[in-house]
Amino acid sequence: MSVIPALFSEAETDHPAIAQWCSTILAGDTARLLLLGPHWSGKSHTAYAALRRLTAAGYREADITVLQALDLKSTYEPGMIENTTAVTVIDDLTLSVDLVREATLPLETDSADIQATMALEAGALADAVARLSLLPRRSWLLIASSTERLIETVGQETTDRLLAVAELAELRQRPRPARRW
Repeated sequence: MSVIPALFSEAETDHPAIAQWCSTILAGDTARLLLLGPHWSGKSHTAYAALRRLTAAGYREADITVLQALDLKSTYEPGMIENTTAVTVIDDLTLSVDLVREATLPLETDSADIQATMALEAGALADAVARLSLLPRRSWLLIASSTERLIETVGQETTDRLLAVAELAELRQRPRPARRW
């Protein structure tokens, strides 16, 4: 199974931060990139374009791990990160916070059981990112909406570390596609 979903099989980008990230990895060095932008800014497209660029240049897919934050937080075990491949991508890192902050209707309060599960999952995601940020010789690309929401997702200390060790690329809002219904 390819690390690049069919939806992004032809993804391309000319973003200079992606070019640098890919060049660094292809040269055998470690590259870390925090890709930020609002919904519909093309963050996932840009990330998969980077992976496409890597694999087109001969980088082995077996050395790339792509994780969706919503899946990661419910299946996480510390060994998943500590034993990850040379390149790791975590997509939609701040999605849970984004959905709450951007809700247009009042949200109902979840039951105590659901709140406890959500807290455990949020802690698992924060731990995964914290561990990844500390691993030597690992390249990564993390996709989030903003530093403020990243702080809410992984905490101030981890966000500060991410910003200290990673390049930062910000994408602008693109026009949303017209609704077809």
